Amino acid sequence: MAGIVGTDKVRNIVLLGHTGTGKSTVVEAMLAAAGASTKAPGGANSTVDYEPEEVDRGHSLGLSMVTFEFDGCKINVVDCPGGAEVIGDSYPALVAADTAVFVVDATVGVQPQHDELWRQCEELEIPRVVFLNKFDLTQARYQDNIDALRELYGKPLAPVQMPIGVAENFTGVIDLLHFTAVEFKGGERIEEDVPEEHLDQAKKNREFLVEAVVENDDDLLMRYLDGDTPEDSELAEVFATGIADGGFFPVLVGEADEGIGVELLLHFVVEECPSPLDGPWTIEPDGPTAAVVFKTLSDQYVGRINLLRVLQGTLRADDHLTDARTGETHRLHQLFTLVGKEQLPVDGAGPGDLVAVAKLDDVETGDVLADGEVEVDLEVPEPPEGYHRVLLKPVSASDDDKLSSALQRIVQEDPSIGIHRDEEAGQQVVSFYGPQHVDVTVKRLARKFGCNVEPEHAPIAFRETIRGKAAGIGKHVKQTGGHGQYGVAHIEVVPLGRGEGFEFVDQIVGGVIPSTFIPSVEKGIREAMRNGPLGDFPVVDIEVRLVDGKHHSVDSSDAAFQMAGILAFRDALRQTDVVLLEPVMELDVAVPEDLTGTIMSDVSSRRGRIMGTDAAGTGMSMIHATVPQVELQTFAAEFRAITSGRGQFAMSYSHHEEVPDQIAKRLVREFTEGAGEDE
Repeated sequence: MAGIVGTDKVRNIVLLGHTGTGKSTVVEAMLAAAGASTKAPGGANSTVDYEPEEVDRGHSLGLSMVTFEFDGCKINVVDCPGGAEVIGDSYPALVAADTAVFVVDATVGVQPQHDELWRQCEELEIPRVVFLNKFDLTQARYQDNIDALRELYGKPLAPVQMPIGVAENFTGVIDLLHFTAVEFKGGERIEEDVPEEHLDQAKKNREFLVEAVVENDDDLLMRYLDGDTPEDSELAEVFATGIADGGFFPVLVGEADEGIGVELLLHFVVEECPSPLDGPWTIEPDGPTAAVVFKTLSDQYVGRINLLRVLQGTLRADDHLTDARTGETHRLHQLFTLVGKEQLPVDGAGPGDLVAVAKLDDVETGDVLADGEVEVDLEVPEPPEGYHRVLLKPVSASDDDKLSSALQRIVQEDPSIGIHRDEEAGQQVVSFYGPQHVDVTVKRLARKFGCNVEPEHAPIAFRETIRGKAAGIGKHVKQTGGHGQYGVAHIEVVPLGRGEGFEFVDQIVGGVIPSTFIPSVEKGIREAMRNGPLGDFPVVDIEVRLVDGKHHSVDSSDAAFQMAGILAFRDALRQTDVVLLEPVMELDVAVPEDLTGTIMSDVSSRRGRIMGTDAAGTGMSMIHATVPQVELQTFAAEFRAITSGRGQFAMSYSHHEEVPDQIAKRLVREFTEGAGEDE
């Protein structure tokens, strides 16, 4: 079993980036460079993409972790999924990071998920490094990417390395600080002078580097402004503090399939990136033990596995820690580190380290576990809310029995999934990031928990109401043989203001309906209001006045007057215009300025009303609108397509409003004939 490693010898890095940038291959190349794996980078059987759904799709769908030793340090690498519909794992995982390494495809450049997570890291003050990958491809572009990155993230972002050639000519990298070339020929590492053909470009990029570094030291900056360029050794001394303080974002290059540049990246992580002692999170080596959960996994054989970051003290097996959320105390069983799905036992974990523990009941992502009454001031980043709402229909009665438990367990594994109870419909609505997120979850529910479900669009909360006053009569009279039924009710219906609900007014005089039966009429009316005449949607915003009626001394009953109330209400609605109401959402959209007009046009095409626009940071606009909910069912996926994922949005319920007649007819037809359901 591995021993406890000193905090200064721990490096925690989180790999972030878009799907297809090669993050998982970078992990494989790291393991190979460290001698921790014999797998070939870029080959099949990925260490971190081992779930069947990941194997089928060929990319990460959930967070994975590997731990290995390199150059005297323990390296914990957390590999986060990068797709727009599976990015939720990345947010709580940031609490495990002392450095975020953004993997960028050099053939594509910065992509939406880079930008979104960069902003999150900026907010949390997490140090950032960029690894430009895929210089084995002809389409790879170096200078274009450097220029674009600096335009996006400012002058603190600067190149530390530059590729020597691309595609088959990619043989190594140029170290811009020491201004030497490092080439890999015949399996050997050769250091030589910068090739003549790269000299001018290398000088230009070294100037970017020097400018970025001196900004982190007042003395160096003053000397540089006076025309004195600091020595390499002086610049090197500022590297680590600049990275740790968020004043310098280095760009390294490589090609993970062949492992070129990956070993240099690891050396850089060890030598220049912060240990937990200098990272963004407060780590207390002494004092009572405390740890935070940054990921929950479900293993077919072990059960629940929680990944922890130790915040203070030393974590050991058999420790008893209290969950701050539930107040429950848990005994830690065997501790282990992960290399993908492989579990390697360890003696314990020191402050700042990452470790896994199994079989902690009711311990979830974001929970803080502590010895005694230790208070930890830590807010774990939460994934954004998903707006792709579905119902998960059990395939069989057996699946119905399993669904609630299976859903709870899958949400513990993926907290970006939201569960909401629609009390009116008596249904459980589940929110996701998009159709792929739904598909992956459905397959995992079946594979991991034996629960088979079929997804359907969540219902839209349509309502019905009236435009004018009307009167109605309900007669429920059956007096042929035996005990009869007798109840007659006369009512008037009056429209109320939007959102005012329902009012019942008793205007009976003279006892024509005994007071004991008045509530029965109201109960019948409320029952009738559950299903309006247009599309069986609830009727709202209406006042009903009970003005007259008749009763029989023997045959009248509670049931008779309930039925009279139902019939009177239905009769009244036949005498007036009934209209459809639809839920309208407040929509706030942050979008690049160059796409503002396009998004406003799209929102308008969805019957949306633009309420205003504001500036939302550099190059971004915020659009405020109200849009009918039914028109937003496909908005999330289409918005990502229009903006290439470069925008964000949030929505919340605003109010119900009347639907124009022609649109109402279409909606009623679609939502009562099944046209709105998934095919």
